[in-house]
Amino acid sequence: MKKKIFIDGEEGTTGLEIYKKLSVHPEIQILKIKQKDRKDPVARQNLMELSDLTFLCLPDEASKQAVNIAKKAGANCPIIIDSSSAHRVSKDWLYGLPELSKKNNFLNAKKISVPGCYASGATVLINPLIKNSIVSKNSTFIINGISGYSGGGKKLINHFKNKNSEPFFYYGLNLNHKHLPEIKYHNKLKKTPIFLPSVANFYKGMIVSLPIHFELLNNNFKFKDVENAIRDQYANCKFVKIKSCNNSISNQGFFRPDKVINTNNLHINIFVNEKNNQMVLSSNFDNLGKGASSAAIQCMNLVFGFSEDLSLN
Repeated sequence: MKKKIFIDGEEGTTGLEIYKKLSVHPEIQILKIKQKDRKDPVARQNLMELSDLTFLCLPDEASKQAVNIAKKAGANCPIIIDSSSAHRVSKDWLYGLPELSKKNNFLNAKKISVPGCYASGATVLINPLIKNSIVSKNSTFIINGISGYSGGGKKLINHFKNKNSEPFFYYGLNLNHKHLPEIKYHNKLKKTPIFLPSVANFYKGMIVSLPIHFELLNNNFKFKDVENAIRDQYANCKFVKIKSCNNSISNQGFFRPDKVINTNNLHINIFVNEKNNQMVLSSNFDNLGKGASSAAIQCMNLVFGFSEDLSLN
């Protein structure tokens, strides 16, 4: 029997992507809400009660309200997968980055919080270094990110439709981006990283980069140990590809953020200059795919015991 799914916030960027992907999922039946009922708590609760799992594709405060609506269903409360940042550092929610968690954790999970796109890209780079004590939890990291404008939702999409819009810009210049708490929390960092995100005039795609000076490494670790730790941690991860930058290198030799798209794959690239004792770790992926909708569906597949890559590229 197919699992019944309700997407609360189906009209948003992430909701539309989830709907599109689930429309061809062989084990899923989507429960539709009438346009006039999209903000009606009673109608939404009814669909939540009918569903086996509900996706929340809403702003943070609306997501918290939706969780309260779901709780009113009592024994009929569905499994919830939340794409907002409202619950990403809550101990009561499973962090929806399967590459960091045991797959069995998802089978018993009732509340899953999907990571932010930048946070996914940063955490897959930082976590193996902390886990293997290659760098200290007290390290001061600097993270750079560039994303396609779809990550900003409909408002930013409409902004870039304007012929006079900026071709590129930095933002989050107060150094307090909303993904920082989860990056710090899930990597057990003692110090908040400096994170400088940016957006450019392409629809989707993303690169998150972590520069590393040799002095950052503990004890007698070498850059080769960094690469080995990353390879070992993700050796059995279906969607993580190591040193695959050829997929994103243009004919001119430029590393582009807009080539790994329409997929749940995440490519980790490693650039080293031994002479200068410098390394840059880089994650390259689709901000609407592995950074949002596909990641949510990956979690759903694990919850139901489906193949992890079912209906995902």
